[in-house]
Amino acid sequence: MEKIPLPVGCVTCYFVRHGERIDHIDNTWAQRAQTPYDPPLTNDGHMQAQRTGALIHTLEQNAASSTQRTEYLVLTSPFLRCVQTSEELCRGFHRQHTQMQSSLNTEWQVAVEPGLCEVMSENYFAEPVPDSLIDQRISDIASKKVCGNMAYDTTYTQVKQELPTYPENFQDMMARFVGTLDYTTSRQIDEILAQADVEAGVRKVVVMVTHGAGVGSLLWATTRQPGAHTVPYCCLTQAQIVARTSQPLSMFGTTRIPAYQWTVNYRAYSEHLPNL
Repeated sequence: MEKIPLPVGCVTCYFVRHGERIDHIDNTWAQRAQTPYDPPLTNDGHMQAQRTGALIHTLEQNAASSTQRTEYLVLTSPFLRCVQTSEELCRGFHRQHTQMQSSLNTEWQVAVEPGLCEVMSENYFAEPVPDSLIDQRISDIASKKVCGNMAYDTTYTQVKQELPTYPENFQDMMARFVGTLDYTTSRQIDEILAQADVEAGVRKVVVMVTHGAGVGSLLWATTRQPGAHTVPYCCLTQAQIVARTSQPLSMFGTTRIPAYQWTVNYRAYSEHLPNL
């Protein structure tokens, strides 16, 4: 399939799994919770995310160009553990920025993307998760109950408007994540190409905060390497776009074949979390 070259480094994506969740260390939490399908982070989970945010800052110092403006967008699954992870990523990035006195842009925007949600498997959920989770999480962010260190991107259009149909099979889950990545990437590239001078324009960085199955699917989409991936809490993958195939946009979300070619520099990296 024909490859369409794109400006090198114009779009960088970071894929992050959420931090440690409370029900994985407290077997009684779900019995007491009003929403047992939506556990929060543990204290260690918050720390894991802050360290990963600091790592993103370090990688960005090496990648950012002095001639380009970098814009940061965090896309998060609507589940609470991912939204809390997003907030702590930004906090860790800001803390590292202060310590290093760097010149990086620290203004992050955030948006809820249902296309990044947990796989709706019967192994994970006894019944469907209500779609109201999406609006609730958007409201929480907009009112600064969570992610108070980021502005909500009101211009962002969600790839998916509702949670996946329950139960969701593996093939549909893979196509969902590939399609979400493709659509998101297309939007970022369209905004970059709208600049009068691409080389002196905007560099887009998208941080996708999702779940273990999601990171595995995004790794497939960017490396095209099949097989199981070990995906620890708050592991980080960095992917930079190289080219687009000639696959029509109408196929996005209906196939597991990704529309873009990527260079992946880190794959579910977790060495920055030795004690967590």
